[in-house]
Amino acid sequence: MSNSWDDMRRAKEDMFFEKQNKEALDKIKAARSNQPLKSPITGEAMEQVAYQGVIIDRCTKSGGIWLDAGELEKIIEASLKEKDETRGDWFSNLLDSISGKK
Repeated sequence: MSNSWDDMRRAKEDMFFEKQNKEALDKIKAARSNQPLKSPITGEAMEQVAYQGVIIDRCTKSGGIWLDAGELEKIIEASLKEKDETRGDWFSNLLDSISGKK
C-alpha cells in the first residue's frame, strides 16, 4: 500500500515541478520576445525583416542574418512554390531582399 502512495506522491511532485518549469520558461521567453535580439557580431540590436512571410533577424551594421529553427525551410518552401520562372535563384533573391538591393 505504501508503494502506491509513494508513487502517487512522486507523480504529483513531478507534475508540480513540470508545471513550475514550464511557467518559468514561458516567462523567460516572453521577456526575451519584448527585447530585440543582439547581433553576435556587433552586440547591437538587430532589426526584424520579413521575407517570404518569415520574420528573420538582420544586423544593420554587419548585414549578417540569423534564422530561427525551421525558418530556412519555410523560406525554401515558399520560394519553390512560386511559379514565376524569372525569379532566379531563391538564395540570391533572399540575400538581395535582406540587404536592401531589391
